[in-house]
Amino acid sequence: MIRYTCAKCNKEMTCLKNQMPVIHFMNNNKSDGIDVIVYGDLWGCEKCKCEVVLGFGSQRFGMDISEKETDYLLSHRYVEIKK
Repeated sequence: MIRYTCAKCNKEMTCLKNQMPVIHFMNNNKSDGIDVIVYGDLWGCEKCKCEVVLGFGSQRFGMDISEKETDYLLSHRYVEIKK
């Protein structure tokens, strides 16, 4: 099993959520729609509360994402990445 360690605290991190959506919006603007989405696992350090998303699967492009799925994603927790 993969174990991740907080570089700041030297504590083993714990997995907080599997399949955390990581979204890049077109033109870095939510109203322009989703450009790319990937799913990874959210890990966190209990001591300093640092969080990272690791272990990405395959990426999906905006044209593959339905409007219903977009609404669902935006109404739940996700991580936004900006280029």
